Amino acid sequence: MEFLLLFGLHFFIMGSLVMLFSGIITFLLPRMHFLITISLFGIVGVLYAVIFEVVDLAIFAVFYNMIFSLIAVGLVKLGFYFKKVADRQEEKIA
Repeated sequence: MEFLLLFGLHFFIMGSLVMLFSGIITFLLPRMHFLITISLFGIVGVLYAVIFEVVDLAIFAVFYNMIFSLIAVGLVKLGFYFKKVADRQEEKIA
């Protein structure tokens, strides 16, 4: 039971940090391809499993990080798209 509680908390914190850093990287480096960002956080998932000596959870950690990274990248790219559309609409009005 303690194992699930401990790693549930770890994965919650890791998911939050992955989304935060992935979003920041995508915002600061918008021309970097999104697969590089997602792959980078997949590698972080492997490192997490190795550091905490839970190699059985490595596949889960990799996919968990990659999914949360993809969500963050998608949200930032969607924000850029909405900004571009709003600027285009503003040009039409003015």
